[in-house]
Amino acid sequence: MLKNTENLKTVRDAQTTNDNFQHIFQETIDTSSESGEPAMTLPPIQNIANIQFDSIPAMSRAQNIEKVEQFLNVLDSYNGKLGDPTATLKDMYPLVTEMENETEKIVPFLNSLSDTDELKDILNRAAVMATVEAIKFNRGDYL
Repeated sequence: MLKNTENLKTVRDAQTTNDNFQHIFQETIDTSSESGEPAMTLPPIQNIANIQFDSIPAMSRAQNIEKVEQFLNVLDSYNGKLGDPTATLKDMYPLVTEMENETEKIVPFLNSLSDTDELKDILNRAAVMATVEAIKFNRGDYL
């Protein structure tokens, strides 16, 4: 019988708490709808035409070709080390780090190319491959 009394008391306390919350919630809604204050409006944006959204610096064609060549050379060196049975993981680590850095450098140029440019597809595939290889190396797949 004592257990039923405790359960009944818990149910009453929960109902009282729920009624108090409902009352406070309703007062808050009524007060906020009666405030009569107009909604805050932001001033119009001035000089939006002057903002430069182009974050990719303009580079010459020669600089872009040099970036692509450096990226591909690093990938070629990494490929050569993978095929070399005498190469240790310690030997390959600097190449993996360089490959990650070169991938980061090539991405802005890759994004600046148009979707119809065939070079974009080739570089995109190479960047994905370089990223996957770096992940595999760092994860320990080559142990």
